[in-house]
Amino acid sequence: MSVVGNTYLTLKDKFAQKENGRIATTIIDLLSQSNVILEDAVVRECNEGSTHKTTVRNGLPEVEFRKFYQGVASSKGEYTQITDTTGMLEVYSQVDKSLADLEGDTQQFRMNEAQAFLESMNNTVQENIFYGSKATNPAGFDGLAVRYNKISSDPASIGYRVLDAGGTGNTNTSIWFVTWGDLHTHLLYPKGSQMGLVHTDKGAQTATDANGNMFEVYRDHFKWDIGMTVRDFRSTARIANIDVEDLSGNDAADLIKLMITAYHRIKRFAKTGQTVIYCNETVETYLHFQAINKNNVKLSIDEFAGRPIVSFLGIPIKCVDQIKNSEKAVS
Repeated sequence: MSVVGNTYLTLKDKFAQKENGRIATTIIDLLSQSNVILEDAVVRECNEGSTHKTTVRNGLPEVEFRKFYQGVASSKGEYTQITDTTGMLEVYSQVDKSLADLEGDTQQFRMNEAQAFLESMNNTVQENIFYGSKATNPAGFDGLAVRYNKISSDPASIGYRVLDAGGTGNTNTSIWFVTWGDLHTHLLYPKGSQMGLVHTDKGAQTATDANGNMFEVYRDHFKWDIGMTVRDFRSTARIANIDVEDLSGNDAADLIKLMITAYHRIKRFAKTGQTVIYCNETVETYLHFQAINKNNVKLSIDEFAGRPIVSFLGIPIKCVDQIKNSEKAVS
């Protein structure tokens, strides 16, 4: 279970390879500013159109010793086939052509005007990575919280990787240990399509105002087809039911103890991937205070990608604003 480095081609890397020029660079920069997952997430093409079939091992074959001239019984592992889907996220941005032409750098002005649309798409992607649910939005995809939604004491179950921090109401949040990799958790894009956010310059178009009168605009189309699969549920863990209202009091959950437990429940399964810890600002701040406590040797303040970051046993802890403080208790 290693700290994210340059071994894997991440979503940000693939964005950077798609197209050259200032607009592409601006898009990457805008997305990266508010989506730390771009630095980490591994992306793979679906193997069946807009869906992806994954075979997950949930049982090992039985083996036995044999004597000379004595056979052994045949055996096989137990597998479950899971089908994950992708969703289409799209938006159009348009600006008045005459206004854009007045600015001198028309392309940059258009991209500046599109920033709010890009930020909204970015936030939606991050939120769905954690909370997406096809049950409530059939056009989307299932995120991590839908998969890691029950607590179990059975080491063979996904619920064994969900730890209970004791919160019982609806003022809870979670800490996520996510392991990215081909054999672990990765994002998806439809087979034969372009990966990630695709920008199409529609050029000058005729639009109409609220009264039906026509005027000229520059129009841009942004499209992001994305899904998620968890190929090995044993390498990702969730610390759920962290009551944010108790973090500053005497009843606060022992997050360090819970993080140690989560670490050990996934570490031997996560060795071939790259693990990152995600939490929101509330928890990140709490952990930062813990990190400056010299008696706490498990948390430290390290440098990652040229900036200081709190780490736990060498694993970077990153802030994702879309992780909620209003989660219902998981049981």
